[in-house]
Amino acid sequence: MCTVGILCTLLRDCELGDALSVLHYPEESVIVKHPADDMGRDTLEISLGQHLRLSCKATGIPSPSYQWCCNNIELHEQQSCELDIVINSHDQAGEYNCKISQVTDDEGAVLLTRSVFVNISHVPVVIQQQPPAFLELKEDEDFLIKCVAHGHPEPRYQWFRDNTRLEGETSNVLHIKRFGSKDEGKYYCFISNDVNEVITQESRVMLDLPREKAIAKIALVIANCDYENHMCLETPKNDAAQIGELLKGMDFEVMSFVNLSLEQMKNAIKTFGEFLMEGVYGLFYYAGHGFKMQESYMLAVDAPESYLRKDAICESELLAISLKNEPALLVTILDMCQTVPPKECNPDIHNEIPKVKEYKSKKHLRNLVQAYSTSSHRPSYERAKNKYGFYTMHLSEYISKNIPVTKVFEEVGKSLDKLLKGKERNQIPWFAFNITKPFRLTDAICKRNLSPALKCLNKLIAFPSKSFEINLNQAGISAKVNISLFMEPYLNIIKISVCNLDDLEVNFFNSVYTKQNKLFQTANSKACWIHNPQIYQGLLIVSVNKNGALIDGIKLDIKNYIPLVLKKIS
Repeated sequence: MCTVGILCTLLRDCELGDALSVLHYPEESVIVKHPADDMGRDTLEISLGQHLRLSCKATGIPSPSYQWCCNNIELHEQQSCELDIVINSHDQAGEYNCKISQVTDDEGAVLLTRSVFVNISHVPVVIQQQPPAFLELKEDEDFLIKCVAHGHPEPRYQWFRDNTRLEGETSNVLHIKRFGSKDEGKYYCFISNDVNEVITQESRVMLDLPREKAIAKIALVIANCDYENHMCLETPKNDAAQIGELLKGMDFEVMSFVNLSLEQMKNAIKTFGEFLMEGVYGLFYYAGHGFKMQESYMLAVDAPESYLRKDAICESELLAISLKNEPALLVTILDMCQTVPPKECNPDIHNEIPKVKEYKSKKHLRNLVQAYSTSSHRPSYERAKNKYGFYTMHLSEYISKNIPVTKVFEEVGKSLDKLLKGKERNQIPWFAFNITKPFRLTDAICKRNLSPALKCLNKLIAFPSKSFEINLNQAGISAKVNISLFMEPYLNIIKISVCNLDDLEVNFFNSVYTKQNKLFQTANSKACWIHNPQIYQGLLIVSVNKNGALIDGIKLDIKNYIPLVLKKIS
């Protein structure tokens, strides 16, 4: 038989205090376990993202209720004897305890557990959001630039302009009212806590001045890599192709060539200069071997082993031709070494008296930007297995951005500096300019009063793919021939492919002997490519075989299918 006493004992053992209160006199609450009892200390250090787990226990009739608190603020939905929360904010640091309440005969009693003090582990400052790299504003316009950083203790902010502290600007948001020329400059924020210090990227803030316009934008891009008497280079062909394609996307008319001889380089520069007249933006890009002796020299692919300065193209020659007709803007980019040829390897060049090329403008005195992948007497590097050289890898990130052209090369230098390691740090990009207007390579084209030369430029460099039928009368079959560029955007390598001859072999041959072969074909393909087809001698022979036996052939005059500009450079 279960007596009242036995029932009360069972209810107490089962911690059913509310039911027990019906049968038993009230008992005041007593805390039998404090949160720190299990830990042996009242201070905890915890990292962001970790769980905070605390527990306490009280007895009494009726059963007491629990409410956990942090810094005397009740925690939502934390009303059991156990606390389990994730620490995901520095605001969660502080004093934790539990408020234990009991109501008897309409009277209430409240007990507080002993506190546990939670410290959040120090976390270094990490920038989550950078200010914009570039910002243009109209005069009297208000602007905000913002950065966001996380860390513990809370990050402290201090804004600077051109390395000058801006007094009172100590939040993560900088607000400038009525922007004017006096406010132009490079802004950045210095952020710190007790662990570390960091600096945001610079935000260049400028007045939005009236945009310049060009009547045309023209580029000459040259890549020299397959040298006859010097070490061949891996990346210039890819570098120049990348730059050429980006320039096309910016509405430049692009003349791109690969592996030019000295004579061809001279003629290409001369052709380029013919189009650089008033109102025109010109850009010259060269990737290949080069050297420095008083000025910079570009090396053609046919340069002799012991070359002289007369065997190369000097920068002053390029400028003399390009600036002759007063273009609005000329940008030259030399992606090459700027080292001096060793005297022990090439003594003659040190005794040579070079010819000096003068260049000067009569009208446009501030129209030149000169950029170099490295500084005077320093090397320029490429890494094995990398598709692009260091300089072009970073130039391609900025050249098409809608920012002033000087800013392009400034950003390239900073970006490259972060990448280079070890001896590669000997490569120090450099640029110089005399422009005072805010020229951009993305400036719009305003086609007005075009000269006859500019009007025919498109026709000169155009090379749409061509297709035509050929009849192989002896075999009684026909085929389709496609002629296209072998590698965009290079105009002086063309590809010839033959289609609709699936079960037959196709081979290509020179009709006359040539000292240097310009015809190439991969095994088991029905296509070939010709380098510098404008100087290709004789006719191209296309032979068709079946099971190794010749069944027919045809001759093609390749010079009928090449871009017109190739005839001007040879």
